[in-house]
Amino acid sequence: MENWLDPELIKTQETVDSWREAAKKSGELLVKKGYVKADYIDKMIETVEEFGMYIVIVPGVALFHARPDESVHKTGLSLLTIKGGVEFGVEDKDPVYLAFSLAAKDKESHLGMMQSLARVLRKEGSVEKLAKAKDSETLLTMINQLSKEA
Repeated sequence: MENWLDPELIKTQETVDSWREAAKKSGELLVKKGYVKADYIDKMIETVEEFGMYIVIVPGVALFHARPDESVHKTGLSLLTIKGGVEFGVEDKDPVYLAFSLAAKDKESHLGMMQSLARVLRKEGSVEKLAKAKDSETLLTMINQLSKEA
């Protein structure tokens, strides 16, 4: 089983009204588990405000993050699946159904995690399958299966 995504850092079938709310809800998962301080969520939102929607990495998927700093206690990744999706204002990639939040303690510790995520998202139909998962256990099972197929 892949160990780059903790089931306690996953929340499925959430409803959000904006990309900011998606950032807050996915970031709160990292805060609750002690991966980051609460101000890290604000830093993720500021990053998007400063640099734009490059965080929408493939159709249907956003990867929130901020620079490694003292607000990050531990490298980790959270996932919020968004029921019905939410518009991020990126025409060819909206709506977003999967909102990841990445906490990186340094410049290297998250690279293996990102490679695993890329393998899963590269698979045809993976975003649609993952977005339909009703709970974190089902979602993790799907991710493990997709990563084996990649």
